[in-house]
Amino acid sequence: MGERRREAEVETTRTLHRIGAIGAVAVLIVILAITLSPTPVDEGRAHWVVETLRVLHRLGVPGSFGYRELEFTANIVMFIPLGVFLAMLLDRSLLWLGVLAFPGLSIVIELFQLFVLPQRSATLSDVIANAIGGILGFTVTWLVLHTGHSSSPSSA
Repeated sequence: MGERRREAEVETTRTLHRIGAIGAVAVLIVILAITLSPTPVDEGRAHWVVETLRVLHRLGVPGSFGYRELEFTANIVMFIPLGVFLAMLLDRSLLWLGVLAFPGLSIVIELFQLFVLPQRSATLSDVIANAIGGILGFTVTWLVLHTGHSSSPSSA
């Protein structure tokens, strides 16, 4: 019975790694398409931004929550799925990579915007928001996958 359980754990780990790899690549492509396009994602969408803020304010979000806060929140949300998939992909021994990947990737994106895309604005707040989102998605997923079990999927 122990051997069957071990085989099931190994297969679960392989499946998580496959899903993590495919998901991480797909999300990374979307993130890079959004962040490395020559024009800002909100260009020509001022009406949508204003309407979104109006709805949020009607729902009880404070009036002080404006464009900057919306953009910061959107950057957090954009990186959460990458964190989720990276947590599924990485083994316990590579936990450190999950923490460093998000600020590192964000710094590279912002430097590219600064030096190659003059229409875009590279900001420290984007680096911070992206890192928060990625680390949040990674941490929550990693904790769900690796705590409360007698043996974790990554031990395979």
